[in-house]
Amino acid sequence: MPTRIAIVLEPLEHRGQRRVALRIPNEDALTAIARELGAEWSGTLRTWHLPHEASTVGRVFEAYKGKAWVDYSAMKKVPLAASPAVPRASGPPKPTLSAAQEEAIAAMQRKMEIGRYSPTSIKTYLNATRQFFLHFPERHPAELTTGDIEAYQHHLAQGTASNSYLNQVVNAIRYYYKDVLGDAGRVTFIERPRKERKLPTVLSEGEVSALLRTVTNLKHRCILMLIYSAGLRLSELINLRLGDLAADRQQLIVRGGKGNKDRITLLSPKAMAALETYLAEYKPKTHLIEGADGGTYSPRSVQLLFHKAKDAAGITKPATVHTLRHSFATHLLEKGTDLRYIQTLLGHSSSKTTEIYTHVSTKALGKIRSPLDDLDLD
Repeated sequence: MPTRIAIVLEPLEHRGQRRVALRIPNEDALTAIARELGAEWSGTLRTWHLPHEASTVGRVFEAYKGKAWVDYSAMKKVPLAASPAVPRASGPPKPTLSAAQEEAIAAMQRKMEIGRYSPTSIKTYLNATRQFFLHFPERHPAELTTGDIEAYQHHLAQGTASNSYLNQVVNAIRYYYKDVLGDAGRVTFIERPRKERKLPTVLSEGEVSALLRTVTNLKHRCILMLIYSAGLRLSELINLRLGDLAADRQQLIVRGGKGNKDRITLLSPKAMAALETYLAEYKPKTHLIEGADGGTYSPRSVQLLFHKAKDAAGITKPATVHTLRHSFATHLLEKGTDLRYIQTLLGHSSSKTTEIYTHVSTKALGKIRSPLDDLDLD
């Protein structure tokens, strides 16, 4: 069975020019990286694309390292052109921030770092604000009005931006004008997009068992067992330290989770038994799961081993590492665990976030009889 690839690079012919198609899932984080790479969107071909140059594959790998799995096998059949020594003469140069806009971005970063926002949040907010400023070249940020903000929102809404990304833009712009400039009035009445409700993919207990049984490497098995048994995010798994194990209380301490919050979650006896063997064999020094060089484990390596196990188990659902966290919550709910406890174990700030699992649980749906079954069709 072919391995599911998150991102695919392919040769592309676009408007008479050789390009490299960058086929990515419709996820805001992946799309934002594509924009940073300078990728352009083709509405006709329904794909992002980059220059057909020797440096393109390397740039994509570096940009998505630890975030996605890149398949460039199709590019091996077509030699890439050497990167030009000078910028292309065709087309206008890409816009850059003015000095005033650069100062605004620096002030925003400083303010967020003082507020101890996570590095991921800072990067997301700064990127969104940077794109907003670039839409108004040479305009001083303090001169941009509520009308300008709404015009930019309308511009994004007419394109391929998802509701989630549009909401990120609102959060970032609100933060800049309200918290950096101290002008809340300018962003009080800007519109937010309507929320999308997408149901998470969930593996059955049988599928999780099949997936784990395919993993023979001890470290890899411990990684997937921990994520599923404790409902961890990938970033939380790789940041676990040896001291975060509370085996006597069958608890796992998650420090600096999403929103920079600590929490306590489950430490499965089965997971702990596997960990004891792993600790004796691998002898990690600082982090619970360490890379070959002793540093933190690569997120991309976790993604790769998950997809390898998924394919070996014959699972065809479009699952990711995060699917194990969704499955953890859904299986707890189906076993009768109170939703409030599940919320605490997952580290959700709002119960509404946790309630999404009631929509994917099969326990209640399995008791409902379809009206078709009561009809006399003979």
